[in-house]
Amino acid sequence: MKNKNITTLLRHFFITIAIIFICTLVSLFFVELHIRTENIIMIYLLGVLFIVIETKQLVWGIASSFISIITFNYCFTQPLYSLHIHDPNYIITIIIFLIVSIITNILMGKLQKHAAIAHYNEQQTLAFYEISKSFLNLFGIQTIFMHTIHALYEYQNIISVLYYYDEKSKQLQRYQDDAMPLALHVVDELATWCYKHQKACGHATAINGSEQWSFHPLCHGEEILGVYAISHTPELTKENELFIHTLIAQMVMALEREQLYAQQEQSRIAIEKEKLRNNLLRSLSHDLRTPLTNIAGSSAVLLENDDVFDSEMKKKLMKSISSDAQWLTQLVENLLNMTRIQDGRLLLSKRCEVVDDIICEALQRCESRKGSHTISAHLPETIQLVNMDGQLIIQVLVNFIDNAIKHTQPTSHIDIYYTQKKGKACFEVSDDGNGIPDNMIDTLFDSFVTTKSERSDAKRGVGLGLSISKAIIEAHGGTIYAHNRADGHGAIFGFYL
Repeated sequence: MKNKNITTLLRHFFITIAIIFICTLVSLFFVELHIRTENIIMIYLLGVLFIVIETKQLVWGIASSFISIITFNYCFTQPLYSLHIHDPNYIITIIIFLIVSIITNILMGKLQKHAAIAHYNEQQTLAFYEISKSFLNLFGIQTIFMHTIHALYEYQNIISVLYYYDEKSKQLQRYQDDAMPLALHVVDELATWCYKHQKACGHATAINGSEQWSFHPLCHGEEILGVYAISHTPELTKENELFIHTLIAQMVMALEREQLYAQQEQSRIAIEKEKLRNNLLRSLSHDLRTPLTNIAGSSAVLLENDDVFDSEMKKKLMKSISSDAQWLTQLVENLLNMTRIQDGRLLLSKRCEVVDDIICEALQRCESRKGSHTISAHLPETIQLVNMDGQLIIQVLVNFIDNAIKHTQPTSHIDIYYTQKKGKACFEVSDDGNGIPDNMIDTLFDSFVTTKSERSDAKRGVGLGLSISKAIIEAHGGTIYAHNRADGHGAIFGFYL
């Protein structure tokens, strides 16, 4: 800073000397043209104006006025090359010159000051406009805070640190740009004190006033959101403080918008959860009633007509009871997994499993429910081991097979494939039904999504199977997918591990 001041001082000195020297040369030329000396002094007045314009400092204008008078008296008044004034009229001329030049310097200084203020205000207005516009496109607390920190440094060269109170951790979270040079150590304890007492502390305050950082509460109305810390190295000007307060006000409005958005999102989620809960209860009341009614009816018929029915009829009724009981078991298993997924308690027990065993177990669980469907498994020729949670992957395959059984004709074919694609294990369940409606492909794996079907029993199920299957596969780090077959006959459900 000291070297910069010396450089500026020398520059202004040489500018002053150079302009007065040029004025002297021009005046000597005018003397040769027999221009009166009273007019020559106006050249020096013009030079003084140029000096004030270039240096933008009144002191150099006044100094140049005296230097100009001395030079004029020495070079152009009788006796020449002497500071003695022979003609008393020149004394009046010199006095008037000094008065006019000083007044001109003062007026020029004021004009330059007003011009500088106008230019500064224009730059500030443009900066605030750009900042306000940029805040409109920001989302997320961290993004808003980092943008504020960068704006303070970019426009005012002010280093800052922001704190936001996190409701989850119950602590102040610190935000700063690690790439930005921190001139001083920030005392986090002062930020905590500022937040708790909702008072400014640090630099130039009653609390740790010797600190070079000042801490101010970040408030929205009566609510305190956090703390902003400002470095006072170098010392801030009033213009800096005005910029800071305006920028912080813009940031608070952005935070308010973020809070409103979060509240709206929470309300939307709450409404969505309520809808899902109502759908679940409504679906469960229907889906539990149907198999329970079948079980109760079949068991009552068996009890009342035990001596009448032959073994074939008894076997048929017991098979119906077993099928409905297995379906209820599968439903309960899906519901339990759904609650684990929503609570974040779905734990994987991964180990290397034989692919043949997994597929065969899934087929066995669906055996009693397949009816007249033909289910074929296309197993690998060699033993294939895949690292996975076997029971959960079996459930995914069962959900796929059940979905194919529900939404295809009784005599349709269902095929299960296992292949290796791009170094990943690929399981697929293919059917030859009517395929997936185009308007359902994007939402197929959402909860409570079911398709309309001509079959009366196709609506059995609360739409959880595919949603839970997606969560299980994603928990494995895999990818689940569904699409219609290329030949237009049926659909394919699959996943990569």
